[in-house]
Amino acid sequence: MRRAMTMRIIVGLCALLAATSGASAAVWQWGCQGQIGDQQVIYNRDSLVVVDTKVKMGDIRKLPMDKMELPPGSPSHVDYNPASGGGGFEKTMEFTRSDDAKRKIVLTEKSSRRISHTHKLICGRDEDTNIYRKVYRYEREDEPARDITMQCMEYQLSTRGGRKGCD
Repeated sequence: MRRAMTMRIIVGLCALLAATSGASAAVWQWGCQGQIGDQQVIYNRDSLVVVDTKVKMGDIRKLPMDKMELPPGSPSHVDYNPASGGGGFEKTMEFTRSDDAKRKIVLTEKSSRRISHTHKLICGRDEDTNIYRKVYRYEREDEPARDITMQCMEYQLSTRGGRKGCD
């Protein structure tokens, strides 16, 4: 029964991919979330958000990686933009505040451990999902530097690379 459900999902994904177009561009998305004091820090390749809340974080697998959206009615937050263009999990990442470029947050990776990995072949494309636990040195404007432990996810969907698709 589980195998039948998996096959239905794969067939559905193949049909969706075939219906969209013949192109098979690669996808790379990543992001992290963590709690520091009374604030949550959430970032992806496009932005970093600091939210004033002690509410428990959701599942990292459900964090939207393509754009940062907070639910309506979320507590106050501050937006930051990546200074380097969001090139990936770099050792040091700097984010500048969207309303004042002189104010910034710097994250320096102290440790990283992969805690899960999944790989699937979908219509000739490789799909990889990695979940990490990362510890960063968190430096924000005039506050003292602290450590923050974050849950991070990296998602990659390759091109077909000459392999047959679901056509």
